[in-house]
Amino acid sequence: MSGQDGGADPARAAERLAAMATRTDGTAYLSGWSVRDLRALAAGLGLRGVGGLRKAELVERIVERTIGYRLTSAALRQR
Repeated sequence: MSGQDGGADPARAAERLAAMATRTDGTAYLSGWSVRDLRALAAGLGLRGVGGLRKAELVERIVERTIGYRLTSAALRQR
């Protein structure tokens, strides 16, 4: 499966991830992606050192870079 609705297009996938409310949503969205597409997405997001990661680790890093970063920033601003 080539990235479901976002294809391997990093910009479109980043937009979809940015619209998601939880890390779980992001993980579910990326779970159908191939490792090759996940690596392309990670590269498009500027993640480095992902060549040797397993699929689950890739998904986690991508979700943290997109959704996790936004959620953490929002939580810190509310303090």
